[in-house]
Amino acid sequence: MSEDMIFPVSETVLSNLERLSREESIISEQRTLELYDVAFPMVKASLELLDEGLESYEMLSVLSEGLSFGDYPLSDDTTPEYRLKVAKSLGALSRTDKAIFTELYAEGLADFGRTLTERDFLPSSQGAETFTYVRNSFSDEAYDVFSQDFSDPKVKYSASFKECAQAVSGGDVTYCLLPLEEKGGARLPTVSEIIFRNDFKINSVIPVFGPDGNADMKYALVSRSFTVPERRKDDDLYLEIRIGVGGDSALAEVFGAVDYFGMSVYRVNTVTFDTEGEEETYFSVVIKDGGSSFAPLLTYFTLFLRDFVPVGIYKNLE
Repeated sequence: MSEDMIFPVSETVLSNLERLSREESIISEQRTLELYDVAFPMVKASLELLDEGLESYEMLSVLSEGLSFGDYPLSDDTTPEYRLKVAKSLGALSRTDKAIFTELYAEGLADFGRTLTERDFLPSSQGAETFTYVRNSFSDEAYDVFSQDFSDPKVKYSASFKECAQAVSGGDVTYCLLPLEEKGGARLPTVSEIIFRNDFKINSVIPVFGPDGNADMKYALVSRSFTVPERRKDDDLYLEIRIGVGGDSALAEVFGAVDYFGMSVYRVNTVTFDTEGEEETYFSVVIKDGGSSFAPLLTYFTLFLRDFVPVGIYKNLE
């Protein structure tokens, strides 16, 4: 019976779609050339700002203020019943244009020896190798793993997560260890709140299994600045960002750019925090790299996604 239900696409339709695809490829090349005519002058303006002493992120923030490709209007000849569908298609086209522009721009900077890197967007500082955490069998296990990446780690214990956060915020220690996720992957709201309130950055995330080997929790190493991991063969890197839910297209912007740059979305959650007596809800997005730098994606976010906040960069979650 299932063989009788096979529905073939007519050869005429396939031929028409192929023809339209070839026509679209010509238009896409023309669009790319137009985008290049914006990217190249912006590269020159960027070099001038960099020579004046601006940091890369500051330079991009300045240039992003006036960067817009306008609206993508529908043709007056668009059939009314298809206008909404075509408008959605143009929205996807707009996001693709911005990704192509970002790539052209980054390539142009690189041609002048100004390659953008993750460190341009995720500032890090070398602090003392000092740690604090609330001691138990799980956190001891996490510390044993985290500390292997340091040459002379020193630890002091705290009585509570709040005390841990205060020690890092006050500069008494550089890092604190916090339980990030329970078994099953659910984030701990209390810890998420601590990271948000103190603007902490997640430097590393590891699984912790406990004495009986069944806990399967995750602990995070957090500090006031980022630590961009060194990429080794077979490493998977993850970028975590937070964006507001106010804009209807926020996630579409993220997903489109992630796909264009050959990456993938690992996880999306909504998180809610109390800010000045009002609840604010955000998307927490974890992005898995595709074997290359996050710099093009971070460039796109800086230019076109105004309210994104980088939260962490770490590796090998799986």
